[in-house]
Amino acid sequence: MRTVLSALVVAAVASAAGCHGKREVIGPAIPSNSDPAAKQRFNEAKAKFLEDSRVSADEFKRLIEDFPHDPIVPLAEVYAGYAQIKAHKFRDADAQLTRALAGATDSGTHAKAQLFLGIVKNYEGDAAGARRLLSEAEVAIENDDERGEYLGALAYATAAGDKPLAALPIFDRLWKLASPTEKAVMVARIEEVCASAPQDQLRAVWDHIGHDGPAWALVGSQLVVRADQAGDTSGAAKLRNEVAEVRATLGLSRTITAAAVGGAPATSNRGLIGAVVPLGTQNRIADAAVAGLGLAAGAPNGAGIAAIEVRPAGDKTQGEQAVDTLANDHVIAIVGPIEGGIVDAAGARAESLGLPLISLATAADQRLKGRFIFHIRHSAEQRARILANRALAKGIHTFAVFAPDSGYGKAVTAAFVDAVQKGGGTIAKTVTYPKDSKSFAGKAKELGTEGWQAVFVPDTADKLALSAPAIAAAGNVPKAMPFPKKVLGGRPVMLLSTAEDLTNDFLTSAGRHAEGALLAPGFYPDDADPITKPFIDKFVAAYGHVPGAGEAYAYDAAQLVVSGGSNDRGALATAIAKGQLAGVTGTVRFDSDHHRSDAGVVYTVVEETGSVFAIRTAK
Repeated sequence: MRTVLSALVVAAVASAAGCHGKREVIGPAIPSNSDPAAKQRFNEAKAKFLEDSRVSADEFKRLIEDFPHDPIVPLAEVYAGYAQIKAHKFRDADAQLTRALAGATDSGTHAKAQLFLGIVKNYEGDAAGARRLLSEAEVAIENDDERGEYLGALAYATAAGDKPLAALPIFDRLWKLASPTEKAVMVARIEEVCASAPQDQLRAVWDHIGHDGPAWALVGSQLVVRADQAGDTSGAAKLRNEVAEVRATLGLSRTITAAAVGGAPATSNRGLIGAVVPLGTQNRIADAAVAGLGLAAGAPNGAGIAAIEVRPAGDKTQGEQAVDTLANDHVIAIVGPIEGGIVDAAGARAESLGLPLISLATAADQRLKGRFIFHIRHSAEQRARILANRALAKGIHTFAVFAPDSGYGKAVTAAFVDAVQKGGGTIAKTVTYPKDSKSFAGKAKELGTEGWQAVFVPDTADKLALSAPAIAAAGNVPKAMPFPKKVLGGRPVMLLSTAEDLTNDFLTSAGRHAEGALLAPGFYPDDADPITKPFIDKFVAAYGHVPGAGEAYAYDAAQLVVSGGSNDRGALATAIAKGQLAGVTGTVRFDSDHHRSDAGVVYTVVEETGSVFAIRTAK
């Protein structure tokens, strides 16, 4: 099905583009009469920012506070604003860059402020403001990162204006270094522009635009559809032959039908899935969710299971507004958001509208409940309970806990302990370590070697990779059940962990020290599992790397909506509440509070041929 995505979010993922020809760069210069200390502070802050664009704007802000009357202030405000763009704090960036633009006295600083403010305006949905500011801003670009932001903002802002076809050459420039997800998003927007264009204008673009980009191929595809609809069989066949190879080169399906390329302008979006992704501090998780949804929507070849329209939500107000907008677009359900407060705000709005919302909240136990609200992720606490129950079922009754002294460690430990005690087991030993620990030898010895059969470690996979060898070295050697009678270097125990963000890297340093371990990260790309292998293969083909839990849960959320098989929101909510889905994160079922009631997927470490260890689905 056709992918439909929002111009607001698309610019956020358009982060790469090529340079075209030589140009004179008007770069902002540090004022010569600036205080030397201010100059040094600015250069240090800028160097850190250029090395890692996620660096906070705070250093630039402190410079402004310490030197409020120095001529360097407008320049510092420009980079503070750009840092806030990278943090997706668009309101703050708008205010900062507006001040910079008003206070800039040299052309370089003024041009830079204009460039960044134009990018912000597009993120905020002010397409007209973005076009006005960006129309002369390209001269201020100094690197590919800025060019990618500029092209993404200009392309989508232009597509939203009164001359949308003018955006097509910009999309072509953006295409060359775009990722598969970005390309899927761009294809959807270009298709919408083409589907809405008058025939004469579309034909004129076809005759004059370059023949090696997505715009030409998609304009030609739309002309094929219109020729078919007009009964011009020979004309349609000729156009098909012309664009088929280019479509294939671009990774698009060779098949050209009205459904595949958008057809005529849509009057209804029935069956469309909406998605709300977080901004701000959740970028990595948001990127994972967008990738999972992108695969469901058809990245990289358009062969998706659903049409998905994505909206951004950086705070509670934006979450509510995104739900309202998607509801007005007649989506059948919404996937997301992720961050807790935004989930609650968006969920409350969706509940009031009778619109099913499948949240991607990582702490589902703490989130809003409702008839139309479903939380698809297994929380860390829930995964801890699942591990406790799996161990109890295997005959383990005495446990040790080896946990970080952190909010996560305390909450997840409490859930594990509660499940153990309810199942008739006991906690014989608890040892905590500082949350930033990198060495575990001393603390692992505190566990002792008597009185317990299994040790639970609620932490990330990276920390588990460091602690598991230390636990084994202390005489508690993880092994698969039934335990062997003798173990070199100690006694056999079972290792349990939530192992957040588990990847194959875990095996490099800890595979042989974690044999038989039961791990519950929510999802791991086990390519030997027949249920998950097709998903993994498609994902790798689309993105070039294996998926993680964030991608898997988002993909299952889209599958869940499609499996509901209804265009009525109320009927869909009932179907989701009562049904189940054989997903890649388990057999998706919900309890009365609409949290996951299934046990998800638990993984184990096994020794395969040649003393090679692997992480496999535990049966």
